Amino acid sequence: MGRALTYILTGAFLTLGVGSFSCVAAQAEPIDLFELSLKELMHIPVVTARKRAENLQDIPVSVSVYSAHELAALQVTNISQISNSTPNLVFDDTAPISGSSSAASIFIRGVGQTDFTLVTDPGVGLYLDEVYIARSVGAVLELLDVERVEVLRGPQGTLFGKNTIGGAINITSKRPSNELSGEVELKTGTDNRADVKTALNLQLADAWLMRMSYANLNQDGYVKNLGAGPNLNDTDAQLGRMVVSYDSSDKFMARFSTQVMRRREQGRAQKLVRFNPAAPGPTFGPFSALGVGTFDEQFLSGGEFATHQGEQDFVKSNLDVYGTSLVMNYQFTHFNIKSITAHRELESEFGRDSDNSTFNIIQTQDVMDHEQLSQELQVSNGAGQNKWQWLLGLYYFQEKGNNLNVVSLPVFDVVSGGGIENESMALFGQASIELNDKMTMTVGGRYTDETKRFLPDQIVRFNGNTVPVYGGAGFVDGQRILPKEEFSRDFDNFSGLMSLDYRWNQRLLTYLSYSEGYKSGGFNQRVFPPRTEPGSFKPEDVAVYEFGWKTSNDSNTLRLNGAVFYTDYSNVQVKVIDVVAPGTGNAAEGRVYGGELELTALLNSDLSLVMSAGYLDTKYNSFAEDFDPDQGIDKGSRFVNAPQWSLYSGVSYVVQVANYGDMTWRADWRYRSKVYNDAANSEFIAQDDFHLFNAGATFKKYGGQWQLAMQVRNITDESYVVTGNDEFSGFGYTELVYARPREWSLTVKRLF
Repeated sequence: MGRALTYILTGAFLTLGVGSFSCVAAQAEPIDLFELSLKELMHIPVVTARKRAENLQDIPVSVSVYSAHELAALQVTNISQISNSTPNLVFDDTAPISGSSSAASIFIRGVGQTDFTLVTDPGVGLYLDEVYIARSVGAVLELLDVERVEVLRGPQGTLFGKNTIGGAINITSKRPSNELSGEVELKTGTDNRADVKTALNLQLADAWLMRMSYANLNQDGYVKNLGAGPNLNDTDAQLGRMVVSYDSSDKFMARFSTQVMRRREQGRAQKLVRFNPAAPGPTFGPFSALGVGTFDEQFLSGGEFATHQGEQDFVKSNLDVYGTSLVMNYQFTHFNIKSITAHRELESEFGRDSDNSTFNIIQTQDVMDHEQLSQELQVSNGAGQNKWQWLLGLYYFQEKGNNLNVVSLPVFDVVSGGGIENESMALFGQASIELNDKMTMTVGGRYTDETKRFLPDQIVRFNGNTVPVYGGAGFVDGQRILPKEEFSRDFDNFSGLMSLDYRWNQRLLTYLSYSEGYKSGGFNQRVFPPRTEPGSFKPEDVAVYEFGWKTSNDSNTLRLNGAVFYTDYSNVQVKVIDVVAPGTGNAAEGRVYGGELELTALLNSDLSLVMSAGYLDTKYNSFAEDFDPDQGIDKGSRFVNAPQWSLYSGVSYVVQVANYGDMTWRADWRYRSKVYNDAANSEFIAQDDFHLFNAGATFKKYGGQWQLAMQVRNITDESYVVTGNDEFSGFGYTELVYARPREWSLTVKRLF
């Protein structure tokens, strides 16, 4: 880590020394949203979606923004929970076949990725303080000391370092300020919840500021283990962040950040809902020949929140993450130059028991390590040049890692996985020019060049049953599934953007845009039976046509923003079964059309209303000639994680409590229509439409130093599926992951 940190510091200072390209813009001043009333919040929708601080109503982009105040009111504690109130966003906090409690699966407007392996890229970009989080595992971030979260819908490539095809989620942490301050938050609740969060702000010297934050999060699991083992789906996480900033003048700014996260949890429970003893896979059939017990319907019992697996050491979800970044910005007379240098490492070990019993029929284990290094240089025009705004960026990204995946079967063990070493370089830019006092044109482009390398390390490994019962099953112990040699593919792409926005008056902006997005191809690491080379898949592309509007009333107490869009989707990457192994393939040409609508209203000084709606219609237009029809995908299939409707409504009412403070009452409703969790649209793992209700009351003492909150999530105790995996016709089982049922929490917060 010390050597990597040296590289970061050296590289970043050399960047400024040679005057290389950089971009972007002025950072908005930190906002203490804790002190703001509902009315004041209506007037501060500041975002940095276009790499400069702007009013939400002034940008021709479909974006949802959440302040720290709003995140607390929505009971959002980790980033996946913003999907409850964000139109056309699905954010699952575990991948279908991982067992990890921190393997993100994110979809925006029907574009995303369900696989968690190192050989597949996410379809939605996740950014923490301007740094791209490259991998699914470790991307379910706890929101510690966060100032703002922005969700950008549609391709993001002409302003961002790493191109993302579906959209981007930007998390901005609170910045240091020039005063001694801090806060302590304690939370208790359902399942012995015990959370502690702290933050401290210091002024080290005239130009040096520091902010430190720490959280210890604990909650028992909600899936009972009927086999006498520990409950699953618990929380046991520690995380910390330190930010040191230097601002000697109006010209130069530097900010160094470091983050650490440690999780030691039970695996994410995969509830067995059916099994197939006659399946062709080497699971239930071979198990019956062992004579060690009977696998029958007893292991399906117990309801949604019960497992029969007992004590299993491999069913765990361990994660260690360490990241650093250095951001520097220098303002010249006519332009700004910015450098973002970042390094991130993770180590993780996780597994799951798919047969949900004390028998060893089918189980998976993953050991993963990953390291990424990125350098982004940006240059943009200076302040005061309102008629002409431009930005140019250069991005370099390098990653390497290893993922060892073990599938244990009654016949033998299959050890799959291997190492990756990838590079990505890009040149991107965007410019906006005022054609007249009402109309602005924006054009942008991006060229990306990537190399993907995969070194398989895969064997057949005999276990205690292989020789005495199955005689080797036609294999040799240690037999290679793939040659241990490096496979490599190169990809390149140019994608563009063009938009026109028209300012009808101070309260109405409309825009029309065309944007392109791209996600590179790669290799499949899960392979069986043995062959000479791994399967691979091609890049996918989207072209998005969008019309949107931003409107508000004169007092800005009412905002109604919306967009309608059409997406032309090429070489759609979906989960496929290659003989018996799940992987990624290119299914077809497809299309998506839909829209979003977001309403924010301050009805009076004490009553506010927030509503949103998302609509998606997805379709496969045609299929590749070599695509296997036995995958179960046809023109009538809906896209994965693409509900037709996603609706949300929340209302807040403030009551004065004598001379002590304010009590804010809040109620939320969420509706989501049917969601398919796989490309084959299996009804057995789909989640039908459902409603969720949350409520809470928050007391804030006058002066803002004390806050007390009582909140309840999922009031009606709805049982609903997060994700699932249907291997009934292959390995012979179907499994589901259920969300946490009804829970309550009590929070005490003290500012000083």
